[in-house]
Amino acid sequence: MTRTEYINKFKNIVIEATRGMGLFPSVLMAQAILESSDKNGAAGEGFLAKYYNNHFGVKADSSWQGKKVKVMTREVISGKEVTLPDFFRVYEKAEQSFKDRNQFLVSNSRYKKAGVFDAPTPEAQAEALQRAGYATDPNYAAKVKGLIQSLNLKALDEAAKKNDSSEPV
Repeated sequence: MTRTEYINKFKNIVIEATRGMGLFPSVLMAQAILESSDKNGAAGEGFLAKYYNNHFGVKADSSWQGKKVKVMTREVISGKEVTLPDFFRVYEKAEQSFKDRNQFLVSNSRYKKAGVFDAPTPEAQAEALQRAGYATDPNYAAKVKGLIQSLNLKALDEAAKKNDSSEPV
C-alpha cells in the first residue's frame, strides 16, 4: 500500500498505542513505515509485516514467549553491512505489533537511560532511540526524522494532543 494509505489505516492505532507513554505518534508511525516497507518503499509490504504482522522488526530474544520466525536480516556491525539469520516476533494482528513495540521500549532500561521517554521533540526521540541501540543502521535516526518531515507526521502528534485534551478528567 502507499504510505498515505498506511498512515490512514494505522493512525488511530498509533495514537492509542502511544497515549500516556511519553512517546510521539509521529516517531512510531515513521518507524512503522520504515521497518515495514518492502524494497520499493511500499509500507506494510515488507516480509515480516506482510506475513507475520511484525511492523517494527522486533526480534524474539529469550524473553519472548510468543511465536517466532527465523529469517535473514541486514545489520550494520562495526560499520559493515552483513546479512545473518535471526528470530523475530510473530503477531496474530498488526495492532499487537504496535503495542508490543512500546512495551519492548518500556521493558528495556536502556531506552529510559537514553532519554527516549523524556525527549522534548520527535526528532530528539529519534536520536535517543538510535543512542539506545534500537537499530544498527547508523543513519536510522536521520531516516526516521526524514519520514516525519516528508510525510507531515507531526500532524499525528497534534491529533493526539487534541484527543487527550478533549477527554474528561
